[in-house]
Amino acid sequence: MNWTEVSIYTTTNGIEIINGALINLGIKDAVIEDASVFEDFLHNDTLNWDYYDEELANMKSCESCIKVYLADNDQGKQLFKEIEKFVESLKEEYKDIDFGRLDIETQILNDEDWANNWKQYFKPFTVSDKIIIKPTWEELNEPVEDKIILEIDPGMSFGTGQHHTTRLCIEQIIKYMEKDMEVLDMGCGSGILSIASLLLGAKRAAGIDIDENAVKTAKENAALNNIFEDRFMVYCGDVTEDENLQRKIGFNRYDVIAVNIIAQIIMGMSPTFPKFLKKGGLIIASGIIKKYVDDVVKDFEVLGFKILEINDSEEWVSITAKLR
Repeated sequence: MNWTEVSIYTTTNGIEIINGALINLGIKDAVIEDASVFEDFLHNDTLNWDYYDEELANMKSCESCIKVYLADNDQGKQLFKEIEKFVESLKEEYKDIDFGRLDIETQILNDEDWANNWKQYFKPFTVSDKIIIKPTWEELNEPVEDKIILEIDPGMSFGTGQHHTTRLCIEQIIKYMEKDMEVLDMGCGSGILSIASLLLGAKRAAGIDIDENAVKTAKENAALNNIFEDRFMVYCGDVTEDENLQRKIGFNRYDVIAVNIIAQIIMGMSPTFPKFLKKGGLIIASGIIKKYVDDVVKDFEVLGFKILEINDSEEWVSITAKLR
């Protein structure tokens, strides 16, 4: 089978909104090229970078872009029409955000190219000088001291840790994680937040995602880090609708909930947060654009949370709050 590579050109500020819309369409396999990351590289001495792709040194510029891969069949063609439709609607829905040119370009790839093309964009990198996120197909060519190595192959699930939202979440997990805590990762994707928590000392973690592929990928990534079902359980389903699933996950059990999605989905899930958390438990939420921060803060406060921290990176915000 052939595949269609669809490239959507935007800005750093448009990346997460477009990716969230793609997820809502059921498209999980997104490759993100963030111009702000390239600019950081371009204007800093490479010695300050733990790892980098040498090809970057020869580039003069980079434009933010999201790439997705659609099967070259009727279903893929219908999804492409849906992508075109939501891209056209973006400027009307988010008038205060610069989405750039929003051009869509396509090219046909054969099966082998599609399976491996996106991997060239994912290189090892360090978060908070504490955790090295390392794709399974890359080698570490420099000495590693006092750092935790997190191996990951995100496959078709969103979550390599490279984007601002995931970094913000991991930074807060690093700050607040204590030995033997229990963590609930809602919308777990590749499992990166659960795995980071367990490597930092959590006793157990549970992940939940509506996508069966994400559940499979999260389990596989956990195994890459010698984490198995005695410490990490992953569930598939809609936690907002399925009461039986809620009971399986466990009420009043968790010290930390980590959720990295988008503001509207976070607020849709938020009534379940107090059910799952112990008294005094934490919610670490990311994937929120600045225009919705006040809405999420108000939502959390109504549910009985005290806001501890609000952190931002570019247009993206994380909120850390404590259940009173």
